[in-house]
Amino acid sequence: MWSFTAALLTLRSFAADVECEANRLELLQLDLALAPAAPPPRPLRAAEPLKFLHIPKCGTSFLNAIIHTPSLCPDVDWRYEVNSDYLSNSFEKDFWHACPQVCNQSRFECNSASQTHEGIGSSYSSYKGHLITMMRQPEQRILSAYHDARFDHGASRFSNVSAYALRVAGLVTCQLMGEKSVDPLPQCGELRKADALAAAQRLREGFVFVGIMEEWEMSMCLFHKIFGGHCWHSDFENSRPTDPDDMSPYNVSELEGVRDELDGLVYEEAKRIFREQLVAYNVSADSCAGCWSFRRASAVVEARRGAARAMAPMAWSLALLLVTLGTLS
Repeated sequence: MWSFTAALLTLRSFAADVECEANRLELLQLDLALAPAAPPPRPLRAAEPLKFLHIPKCGTSFLNAIIHTPSLCPDVDWRYEVNSDYLSNSFEKDFWHACPQVCNQSRFECNSASQTHEGIGSSYSSYKGHLITMMRQPEQRILSAYHDARFDHGASRFSNVSAYALRVAGLVTCQLMGEKSVDPLPQCGELRKADALAAAQRLREGFVFVGIMEEWEMSMCLFHKIFGGHCWHSDFENSRPTDPDDMSPYNVSELEGVRDELDGLVYEEAKRIFREQLVAYNVSADSCAGCWSFRRASAVVEARRGAARAMAPMAWSLALLLVTLGTLS
Protein backbone atom coordinates (compact mmCIF):
# COMPACT_ATOMS: atom_id res chain seq x y z
CA MET A 1 0.00 0.00 0.00
CA TRP A 2 2.85 2.35 0.81
CA SER A 3 4.49 1.78 -2.58
CA PHE A 4 1.20 2.50 -4.38
CA THR A 5 0.69 5.73 -2.42
CA ALA A 6 4.27 6.79 -3.06
CA ALA A 7 3.89 6.11 -6.79
CA LEU A 8 0.66 8.08 -6.89
CA LEU A 9 2.25 11.04 -5.11
CA THR A 10 5.23 10.87 -7.44
CA LEU A 11 2.97 10.97 -10.51
CA ARG A 12 0.98 13.86 -9.09
CA SER A 13 4.20 15.72 -8.42
CA PHE A 14 5.39 14.96 -11.95
CA ALA A 15 2.15 16.27 -13.46
CA ALA A 16 2.40 19.44 -11.41
CA ASP A 17 6.03 19.91 -12.47
CA VAL A 18 5.08 19.44 -16.12
CA GLU A 19 2.32 22.02 -15.82
CA CYS A 20 4.72 24.39 -14.06
CA GLU A 21 7.28 23.89 -16.83
CA ALA A 22 4.64 24.63 -19.47
CA ASN A 23 3.71 27.84 -17.69
CA ARG A 24 7.36 28.82 -17.34
CA LEU A 25 7.94 28.25 -21.03
CA GLU A 26 4.91 30.36 -21.89
CA LEU A 27 6.40 33.18 -19.84
CA LEU A 28 9.73 32.69 -21.62
CA GLN A 29 7.96 32.83 -24.97
CA LEU A 30 6.24 36.01 -23.84
CA ASP A 31 9.66 37.45 -23.00
CA LEU A 32 10.76 36.60 -26.53
CA ALA A 33 7.67 38.22 -27.99
CA LEU A 34 8.25 41.39 -25.98
CA ALA A 35 11.98 41.58 -26.72
CA PRO A 36 12.81 44.84 -28.47
CA ALA A 37 12.59 44.44 -32.23
CA ALA A 38 14.13 46.74 -34.77
CA PRO A 39 11.53 49.25 -35.97
CA PRO A 40 11.04 49.79 -39.69
CA PRO A 41 13.10 52.64 -41.13
CA ARG A 42 11.16 55.90 -41.31
CA PRO A 43 11.33 56.23 -45.12
CA LEU A 44 9.42 52.95 -45.47
CA ARG A 45 6.37 54.45 -43.78
CA ALA A 46 5.64 55.75 -47.27
CA ALA A 47 5.26 52.13 -48.41
CA GLU A 48 2.30 51.55 -46.09
CA PRO A 49 -0.19 50.05 -46.41
CA LEU A 50 1.71 47.07 -47.77
CA LYS A 51 -0.04 44.85 -50.30
CA PHE A 52 0.94 41.17 -50.62
CA LEU A 53 0.83 39.79 -54.16
CA HIS A 54 0.54 36.04 -53.57
CA ILE A 55 1.71 34.13 -56.61
CA PRO A 56 0.47 30.49 -56.59
CA LYS A 57 2.98 28.04 -55.07
CA CYS A 58 5.28 30.85 -54.03
CA GLY A 59 5.21 30.72 -50.26
CA THR A 60 1.96 30.95 -48.35
CA SER A 61 4.26 30.62 -45.32
CA PHE A 62 5.40 34.20 -45.98
CA LEU A 63 2.20 35.27 -44.23
CA ASN A 64 3.74 34.19 -40.92
CA ALA A 65 6.55 36.72 -41.35
CA ILE A 66 4.03 39.42 -42.22
CA ILE A 67 1.63 38.83 -39.35
CA HIS A 68 4.39 38.67 -36.73
CA THR A 69 5.73 42.06 -37.76
CA PRO A 70 4.40 44.30 -34.95
CA SER A 71 4.08 47.43 -37.06
CA LEU A 72 1.78 45.59 -39.48
CA CYS A 73 -0.33 43.25 -37.35
CA PRO A 74 0.02 44.35 -33.70
CA ASP A 75 -2.86 42.23 -32.36
CA VAL A 76 -1.59 38.83 -33.53
CA ASP A 77 -0.66 36.44 -30.69
CA TRP A 78 2.96 35.24 -30.95
CA ARG A 79 1.73 31.62 -31.00
CA TYR A 80 -0.62 32.24 -33.93
CA GLU A 81 0.48 30.64 -37.18
CA VAL A 82 -1.12 30.53 -40.61
CA ASN A 83 -1.16 26.77 -41.07
CA SER A 84 -3.50 23.78 -40.79
CA ASP A 85 -2.46 23.06 -37.18
CA TYR A 86 -3.74 26.40 -35.95
CA LEU A 87 -6.51 26.97 -38.51
CA SER A 88 -8.27 24.63 -40.95
CA ASN A 89 -6.93 23.06 -44.16
CA SER A 90 -8.12 26.27 -45.86
CA PHE A 91 -5.90 28.25 -43.53
CA GLU A 92 -5.04 31.02 -45.98
CA LYS A 93 -8.70 31.86 -46.51
CA ASP A 94 -9.27 31.59 -42.76
CA PHE A 95 -6.56 34.14 -42.21
CA TRP A 96 -7.84 36.61 -44.79
CA HIS A 97 -11.27 36.44 -43.14
CA ALA A 98 -9.68 37.27 -39.77
CA CYS A 99 -7.16 39.75 -41.15
CA PRO A 100 -9.23 42.95 -40.66
CA GLN A 101 -9.49 42.16 -36.94
CA VAL A 102 -5.82 41.38 -36.32
CA CYS A 103 -3.89 43.62 -38.72
CA ASN A 104 -3.68 47.39 -38.93
CA GLN A 105 -5.19 48.05 -42.36
CA SER A 106 -3.59 51.45 -42.54
CA ARG A 107 -0.28 49.56 -42.67
CA PHE A 108 -1.21 46.24 -44.28
CA GLU A 109 -4.07 45.78 -46.74
CA CYS A 110 -5.92 42.50 -46.33
CA ASN A 111 -6.48 40.44 -49.47
CA SER A 112 -9.80 38.99 -50.53
CA ALA A 113 -10.50 35.56 -49.00
CA SER A 114 -12.23 34.49 -52.23
CA GLN A 115 -9.53 35.71 -54.64
CA THR A 116 -6.19 34.90 -53.03
CA HIS A 117 -4.25 35.02 -56.32
CA GLU A 118 -5.79 38.04 -57.97
CA GLY A 119 -4.00 40.03 -60.66
CA ILE A 120 -2.83 43.60 -60.23
CA GLY A 121 -3.98 44.83 -63.62
CA SER A 122 -5.27 48.38 -63.68
CA SER A 123 -4.91 48.61 -59.88
CA TYR A 124 -1.15 48.83 -60.28
CA SER A 125 -1.12 52.62 -60.19
CA SER A 126 -2.80 52.51 -56.76
CA TYR A 127 -0.54 49.77 -55.40
CA LYS A 128 2.73 51.03 -56.88
CA GLY A 129 5.28 51.46 -54.12
CA HIS A 130 3.31 49.33 -51.65
CA LEU A 131 3.71 45.81 -53.06
CA ILE A 132 5.57 42.84 -51.57
CA THR A 133 5.89 39.32 -52.97
CA MET A 134 7.85 36.07 -53.10
CA MET A 135 9.09 34.72 -56.45
CA ARG A 136 10.03 31.20 -57.52
CA GLN A 137 11.95 29.62 -60.39
CA PRO A 138 9.19 29.23 -63.04
CA GLU A 139 9.56 25.54 -63.89
CA GLN A 140 9.75 24.64 -60.20
CA ARG A 141 6.58 26.64 -59.56
CA ILE A 142 4.75 24.85 -62.39
CA LEU A 143 5.80 21.39 -61.20
CA SER A 144 4.83 22.19 -57.62
CA ALA A 145 1.36 23.27 -58.75
CA TYR A 146 0.92 20.19 -60.96
CA HIS A 147 1.88 17.78 -58.17
CA ASP A 148 -0.12 19.51 -55.43
CA ALA A 149 -2.41 16.80 -54.02
CA ARG A 150 -4.43 19.20 -51.87
CA PHE A 151 -5.30 21.91 -54.40
CA ASP A 152 -5.85 21.27 -58.08
CA HIS A 153 -4.52 24.49 -59.71
CA GLY A 154 -6.21 23.32 -62.92
CA ALA A 155 -3.85 20.37 -63.33
CA SER A 156 -6.63 17.73 -63.51
CA ARG A 157 -7.77 19.20 -66.82
CA PHE A 158 -4.59 18.07 -68.59
CA SER A 159 -3.34 14.64 -69.54
CA ASN A 160 0.28 15.30 -68.64
CA VAL A 161 2.51 17.85 -66.99
CA SER A 162 4.00 19.24 -70.21
CA ALA A 163 0.52 20.08 -71.55
CA TYR A 164 -0.26 21.78 -68.24
CA ALA A 165 3.03 23.68 -68.35
CA LEU A 166 2.24 25.06 -71.81
CA ARG A 167 -1.15 26.31 -70.58
CA VAL A 168 0.11 28.04 -67.43
CA ALA A 169 3.30 29.47 -68.93
CA GLY A 170 3.40 33.19 -68.26
CA LEU A 171 1.19 32.95 -65.15
CA VAL A 172 3.34 35.39 -63.15
CA THR A 173 3.43 37.80 -66.08
CA CYS A 174 -0.34 37.50 -66.28
CA GLN A 175 -0.77 38.17 -62.55
CA LEU A 176 1.41 41.26 -62.73
CA MET A 177 -0.35 42.62 -65.82
CA GLY A 178 -3.88 41.15 -65.81
CA GLU A 179 -7.05 41.81 -63.83
CA LYS A 180 -8.36 38.36 -62.90
CA SER A 181 -7.27 35.59 -60.57
CA VAL A 182 -4.64 33.30 -62.10
CA ASP A 183 -5.63 30.23 -60.08
CA PRO A 184 -6.68 27.66 -61.16
CA LEU A 185 -5.61 28.96 -64.61
CA PRO A 186 -4.39 32.33 -65.91
CA GLN A 187 -6.80 34.20 -68.16
CA CYS A 188 -4.66 36.69 -70.05
CA GLY A 189 -4.81 35.19 -73.54
CA GLU A 190 -1.65 35.17 -75.64
CA LEU A 191 1.24 36.93 -73.92
CA ARG A 192 4.38 38.21 -75.59
CA LYS A 193 7.90 39.14 -74.57
CA ALA A 194 6.83 42.78 -74.28
CA ASP A 195 4.30 41.77 -71.61
CA ALA A 196 6.99 39.99 -69.59
CA LEU A 197 9.31 42.99 -69.85
CA ALA A 198 6.48 45.27 -68.68
CA ALA A 199 5.80 42.86 -65.79
CA ALA A 200 9.49 42.93 -64.84
CA GLN A 201 9.39 46.73 -64.89
CA ARG A 202 6.39 46.70 -62.54
CA LEU A 203 8.32 44.39 -60.23
CA ARG A 204 11.25 46.81 -60.13
CA GLU A 205 9.30 50.06 -59.83
CA GLY A 206 6.27 49.01 -57.81
CA PHE A 207 7.56 46.51 -55.21
CA VAL A 208 9.30 47.45 -51.98
CA PHE A 209 10.20 43.83 -51.21
CA VAL A 210 10.88 40.91 -53.56
CA GLY A 211 11.87 37.66 -51.88
CA ILE A 212 13.18 34.52 -53.58
CA MET A 213 11.82 31.14 -52.51
CA GLU A 214 15.08 29.37 -53.35
CA GLU A 215 16.76 31.69 -50.83
CA TRP A 216 14.07 31.64 -48.18
CA GLU A 217 16.25 32.19 -45.11
CA MET A 218 17.97 35.25 -46.56
CA SER A 219 14.59 36.51 -47.81
CA MET A 220 13.11 36.36 -44.31
CA CYS A 221 16.13 38.11 -42.82
CA LEU A 222 15.90 40.80 -45.51
CA PHE A 223 12.19 41.29 -44.87
CA HIS A 224 12.80 41.96 -41.18
CA LYS A 225 15.76 44.19 -41.94
CA ILE A 226 13.44 46.31 -44.06
CA PHE A 227 10.25 46.22 -42.00
CA GLY A 228 11.46 45.43 -38.48
CA GLY A 229 10.27 42.70 -36.15
CA HIS A 230 11.83 39.39 -35.09
CA CYS A 231 12.68 36.26 -37.09
CA TRP A 232 10.22 33.81 -35.51
CA HIS A 233 10.63 30.09 -36.16
CA SER A 234 7.29 30.09 -38.02
CA ASP A 235 8.79 32.45 -40.65
CA PHE A 236 10.89 29.53 -41.84
CA GLU A 237 8.32 26.72 -41.82
CA ASN A 238 6.73 25.40 -44.99
CA SER A 239 3.05 25.53 -44.09
CA ARG A 240 1.84 24.15 -47.42
CA PRO A 241 4.39 21.71 -48.88
CA THR A 242 3.35 19.87 -52.03
CA ASP A 243 5.08 16.74 -50.70
CA PRO A 244 5.93 16.88 -46.96
CA ASP A 245 8.17 13.82 -47.35
CA ASP A 246 10.29 15.23 -50.17
CA MET A 247 11.32 18.90 -50.14
CA SER A 248 14.01 18.57 -52.82
CA PRO A 249 13.71 20.45 -56.14
CA TYR A 250 11.61 18.86 -58.89
CA ASN A 251 13.19 17.10 -61.84
CA VAL A 252 12.49 19.45 -64.74
CA SER A 253 12.92 16.61 -67.25
CA GLU A 254 9.25 15.87 -66.49
CA LEU A 255 8.40 18.92 -68.59
CA GLU A 256 9.88 17.31 -71.71
CA GLY A 257 11.70 20.47 -72.70
CA VAL A 258 8.88 22.94 -72.01
CA ARG A 259 10.23 26.21 -70.58
CA ASP A 260 8.36 29.21 -69.25
CA GLU A 261 10.43 31.81 -71.05
CA LEU A 262 8.20 34.77 -70.22
CA ASP A 263 8.17 34.18 -66.48
CA GLY A 264 11.87 33.36 -66.75
CA LEU A 265 12.48 36.98 -67.75
CA VAL A 266 10.47 38.20 -64.76
CA TYR A 267 12.26 35.82 -62.40
CA GLU A 268 15.69 36.98 -63.53
CA GLU A 269 14.67 40.57 -62.78
CA ALA A 270 13.36 39.44 -59.37
CA LYS A 271 16.75 37.93 -58.55
CA ARG A 272 18.53 41.12 -59.58
CA ILE A 273 16.22 43.19 -57.34
CA PHE A 274 16.76 40.74 -54.47
CA ARG A 275 20.56 40.94 -54.77
CA GLU A 276 20.43 44.73 -54.88
CA GLN A 277 18.29 44.83 -51.73
CA LEU A 278 20.68 42.49 -49.90
CA VAL A 279 23.46 44.98 -50.56
CA ALA A 280 21.33 48.05 -49.82
CA TYR A 281 20.27 46.72 -46.40
CA ASN A 282 23.60 45.03 -45.57
CA VAL A 283 22.07 41.57 -45.39
CA SER A 284 24.53 38.69 -45.21
CA ALA A 285 25.06 35.50 -43.24
CA ASP A 286 27.00 37.51 -40.66
CA SER A 287 24.50 40.35 -40.32
CA CYS A 288 21.66 37.82 -40.04
CA ALA A 289 23.23 36.05 -37.04
CA GLY A 290 20.76 37.73 -34.68
CA CYS A 291 17.86 36.63 -36.87
CA TRP A 292 19.03 33.01 -36.87
CA SER A 293 19.59 33.12 -33.09
CA PHE A 294 16.10 34.40 -32.36
CA ARG A 295 14.65 31.84 -34.77
CA ARG A 296 16.38 29.00 -32.90
CA ALA A 297 15.37 30.32 -29.49
CA SER A 298 11.71 30.66 -30.42
CA ALA A 299 11.72 27.18 -31.99
CA VAL A 300 13.17 25.60 -28.83
CA VAL A 301 10.62 27.34 -26.61
CA GLU A 302 7.72 26.32 -28.85
CA ALA A 303 8.89 22.68 -29.03
CA ARG A 304 9.39 22.39 -25.26
CA ARG A 305 6.11 24.10 -24.52
CA GLY A 306 4.28 21.68 -26.81
CA ALA A 307 6.02 18.69 -25.26
CA ALA A 308 5.19 19.85 -21.74
CA ARG A 309 1.55 20.36 -22.63
CA ALA A 310 1.39 16.93 -24.24
CA MET A 311 2.93 15.19 -21.22
CA ALA A 312 0.63 16.70 -18.60
CA PRO A 313 -2.55 14.78 -19.58
CA MET A 314 -0.50 11.58 -19.81
CA ALA A 315 0.75 12.01 -16.24
CA TRP A 316 -2.74 12.55 -14.89
CA SER A 317 -4.03 9.53 -16.85
CA LEU A 318 -1.37 7.34 -15.29
CA ALA A 319 -2.27 8.68 -11.87
CA LEU A 320 -5.94 7.88 -12.47
CA LEU A 321 -5.00 4.37 -13.60
CA LEU A 322 -3.07 3.81 -10.39
CA VAL A 323 -6.01 5.04 -8.35
CA THR A 324 -8.27 2.58 -10.17
CA LEU A 325 -5.85 -0.31 -9.68
CA GLY A 326 -5.43 0.58 -6.02
CA THR A 327 -9.20 0.62 -5.53
CA LEU A 328 -9.57 -2.76 -7.22
CA SER A 329 -6.85 -4.28 -5.07
